[in-house]
Amino acid sequence: MLHLIQAMVHPIEIKGKHFYDSVTNKPVWVDYQPGGASGVSEQADPLSNPSACARDIALFQELEINTIRVYSVNPDLNHDKCMTLLATAGIYLVLDVNTPLEGQHLNRNEPWTTYTSNYLIHIYNVVNEFSGYNNTLAFFAGNEIVNDEISATHSPIYIKAVIRDLKTFIKESDMRQIPVGYSAADDLSYRIPLAKYLECFENDPIELVDFYGVNTYQWCGEQTFFTSGYNKLVKDYYDYTKPIFFSEYGCNEVLPRVFKEVGPIYSSKMIDVFSGGLVYEFAQEPNNYG
Repeated sequence: MLHLIQAMVHPIEIKGKHFYDSVTNKPVWVDYQPGGASGVSEQADPLSNPSACARDIALFQELEINTIRVYSVNPDLNHDKCMTLLATAGIYLVLDVNTPLEGQHLNRNEPWTTYTSNYLIHIYNVVNEFSGYNNTLAFFAGNEIVNDEISATHSPIYIKAVIRDLKTFIKESDMRQIPVGYSAADDLSYRIPLAKYLECFENDPIELVDFYGVNTYQWCGEQTFFTSGYNKLVKDYYDYTKPIFFSEYGCNEVLPRVFKEVGPIYSSKMIDVFSGGLVYEFAQEPNNYG
């Protein structure tokens, strides 16, 4: 049954600067993400509770959401039921391979202390657990690891190493070639240099990032394409050779959140550069972004 339902959704491929349905050739726009960044433990994660998944997927369908992002999972748990429910609803998953738990993420300031064999085993297990689902769209190798001068000095080479390691593992395991990317903080000092660094390679093309996500909260309330700085984002990334999208967006400094940016994101002003975006976030938590 799982195989039959998974066949209802087609794997996603990268063509040029965009994601496409591998069968219909239609573009897929990433749209949303559920829950919080750290809802993971030995007992549960956002995709291990079928009743919670069924409840939320009904809302996803009402909102016509076709892609969610989940930040943390436990690869030792069973995810068949939730992934099948998502597939039945035609919903894809963009998944972070890291978690906040000890040994399951890079220390941004001293990454050499956490880039260990146990860490690699964890991220490989995440990929292995989710690679068999057709609706697994992509993996994030990291999220906002570079966010200040210290992390910008030490972390980029390790981010690229994790991307290389994941892509090598996928290739050598003879599994579907699921894209591996990175989700960056929208910091004016680092966003373009890091994007360019991950776009190039020194020894092997397998080091290249497959796509790039930008977490941006520039557009607040009644701002416009120009006053928000979105025009500058389009200009900055216009020549980027990899698919790029907003891996988080949705300012909460002006309430209620009116999301005036959604129209421009999916308009001719931006769609040739950005492949949509993930609204942050589905659940209301202490950070007040739900």
